[in-house]
Amino acid sequence: MILIKSILLGLLLIGFLIFKGNIERLIIVALILIIINIFKSAKFKANCILVVLSGIIIGYILGNFLLFYSILSSDNGYKYSRRDNIEEGKDNKLSKPAVIIFSNGEPYLYDSSIVLKNIYNGKSFIKKAKAPIEAFKYKMAYENMGSSKYSDLCNRIKDNLAIRLGVDYDLYSAYFNVYPFLYDEIVKLSKRYEKIILVPLILGESEEYQILKKQIEEDFININTDIRFSPFLWESKKLPKQILEKSIKAIGNDLREASGIILIISDRESIYDQTIFSNRLIAIMEQANFEKEKIICLKHNDDENLLLKSIHNLKTKGASNILIISISTLLENVKDQYNIGEWVKSAAKKEFIDIKYINGWGIGENLLNELEYKIRITNLKN
Repeated sequence: MILIKSILLGLLLIGFLIFKGNIERLIIVALILIIINIFKSAKFKANCILVVLSGIIIGYILGNFLLFYSILSSDNGYKYSRRDNIEEGKDNKLSKPAVIIFSNGEPYLYDSSIVLKNIYNGKSFIKKAKAPIEAFKYKMAYENMGSSKYSDLCNRIKDNLAIRLGVDYDLYSAYFNVYPFLYDEIVKLSKRYEKIILVPLILGESEEYQILKKQIEEDFININTDIRFSPFLWESKKLPKQILEKSIKAIGNDLREASGIILIISDRESIYDQTIFSNRLIAIMEQANFEKEKIICLKHNDDENLLLKSIHNLKTKGASNILIISISTLLENVKDQYNIGEWVKSAAKKEFIDIKYINGWGIGENLLNELEYKIRITNLKN
């Protein structure tokens, strides 16, 4: 009986990690009652403690397996869902192109099913094994950050570009990880438009991008719709200027030479693409009187110690203030923003140094000009 109760405890623990609101409160009550019951039955005997721990582990593993199969078996139009019979639209298609601005995206509020599905679809076996713990990190980040502004920023970019491009283009936004899902949007618009231009709002090539491109090549081979991809933003010459402007605004004109810079590179996109972009950014920062030896590129992999060491290293080089910049995306996801924000607070107290964090490019004229240019050039190519 103790083993069965312990397995149930492991299952309830997963529920506590991934759910919120009233369900979370009910689970907490159930956890407390079962823990009290187990302690009364076990009476702190060594062999009983071993049984309890074994039961919790078995319950966690069993619960994770059940989550894995239930989440991935649910069909809600998620990314890369196959479409074996993509049919042409019956009516005449529009000759003007549909433009889809796309990026990873994330839920406006915490959604356990979407968070878990993104984790289970990833490559990392370790993250899959501890998926409920990873989901709990997202839940805590949302509770502290409030909500994600990612979709709002993407929609603002779409609206601004729609004004710039005029009536000759129809603008849409879609995402890899949340609704409206990119592949489904392509399927829908292919029935209405002769041409679709896909505009990545990401710096470099990612695993999701590679899978999407391959699937489009396979699924749309016999469909009379011209689907084009605009170039990635790592090639941009305008975007580094936007990041430079944000950096100067964050620290002021007088502190450039005394400032240390940490450029956060994502481990979810091509390191090569991001390195080229970083070198271009470093070059224009050097021209703007930032000292090159006080600029560090750092791969973000949830390693707090690596970031703290980089901050300490810049301080020893004479940096009186430090600016941390996420360069790979429009806006970091909620979990990364929260984690880096907490690490920054910890490092600032430990090192007695002023540290500011820029959590992405944001929206600016340079980005909008770059995207408008790429869309028009992509449309004109034969």
